[in-house]
Amino acid sequence: MDDQNIIEKSLKIVKKYPLCDHCLGSLFARLGKGLGNEKRGAALRRTIIMEMDRRVREGIEDESSLVTVLGNLSSEETKEIAIAMNLNIHELKRCYVCGNNWNELVKTWSKKILDYLDGMEFESFVVGCTNCGEMEERHRDLIAEFKLPYAENIKNSFKREIGKILKEELRKEPDFVDPDITIIIDLKNNELKLQIKPIYVYGIYKKLSRRCSQSIWKYECSVEGYLQEALNVFQAKEVVLHAAGREDVDVRTLGSGRPFIAKVVKPKRRYVDVTKIKYSNDDVYFEFIRYSNKDEVPRLKGEDSLKEKTYFAVVQCTETVTEDELKALEDFFQNTIVSQQTPTRVLHRRKDMVRTKKVYWVKAAKVDNTTFISLIKGEGGLYIKELISGDNGRTEPSFSSFLSKECKCVSLDVVWIEKPTLENT
Repeated sequence: MDDQNIIEKSLKIVKKYPLCDHCLGSLFARLGKGLGNEKRGAALRRTIIMEMDRRVREGIEDESSLVTVLGNLSSEETKEIAIAMNLNIHELKRCYVCGNNWNELVKTWSKKILDYLDGMEFESFVVGCTNCGEMEERHRDLIAEFKLPYAENIKNSFKREIGKILKEELRKEPDFVDPDITIIIDLKNNELKLQIKPIYVYGIYKKLSRRCSQSIWKYECSVEGYLQEALNVFQAKEVVLHAAGREDVDVRTLGSGRPFIAKVVKPKRRYVDVTKIKYSNDDVYFEFIRYSNKDEVPRLKGEDSLKEKTYFAVVQCTETVTEDELKALEDFFQNTIVSQQTPTRVLHRRKDMVRTKKVYWVKAAKVDNTTFISLIKGEGGLYIKELISGDNGRTEPSFSSFLSKECKCVSLDVVWIEKPTLENT
């Protein structure tokens, strides 16, 4: 007898273990592509019955063996065949692998997923299964015991069958590369999880007040907090702000605004015309320009955060400052390299190191004897407050060191940020 013959192998298995059509078919899943495990198993079951009938008729096997095999072929059709063959089958044993619960499991979990997805917007999905518990262990033991090279993991079969139902009910296509929603089933722990692809939105914001932090922090308002309100149409779990640089709480961002990308986490809605979203108040103004993607985020926060910026500062000096001194200040800070050791005020959260930044130009106008206003254009990452004060010598040169008098930045605004070179890919 050829032990590799499919019928011989199947007979050997069902003489020892009761199996339903699906679980029998899954042991030979890589053969007869397109059949499906249910049809594959049914074909094997019927062939086994005919083969056993032949062997009994030819005296190769006795009738008790046929009764044993029929009792292990866990299908309602087997009962009818047994009756037609005048065999007394007291009961069909439940499937060793799934307990005859396979179809009910697929049906129940499909409904649970469909209910879970109700009201969510998405274009594509994929189903995953992390653990089928004892059913998976029994199936794996069978494969090992009978050395079945054409079997498939039962998790694959489970997620495929559910995927077929979802495709039909949702009228959406599975996407195995980059789905909007990944459905994760854990049968062992009776858990269902969704991994929802985030949405990225590109825009600019203006921070209009001096009491608002960029990220959600200890202050009563933040750009990120308002951003969550502005994008609540997505019905997301949260919205994370990724900006091209940052400003202090007491610094406004005006003029061109600051470019940012909003990461919308676990959105229930995806089909929103972001250009029509309007949001502004006394603290912030948002303009949403287009959809973005995750690949743009590191570029925005990296090289594009270092693009040129122009600032407007009100400077207070401890001594009188003259028009001639301000003209000399302008002449000195033309394409000047400034050495800045990490400012004292941010040492608690930034590495203590020396950075060199370029000041492209400075314009200054006297307000009164000790006060002047200044436009400053510099390389991104330049600490403007310290450029003015000197930070006790940690920034050199500075307005204070050049004018030989103590200077302080009374107020500061970002008025222009060079637009990033991002493309929506």
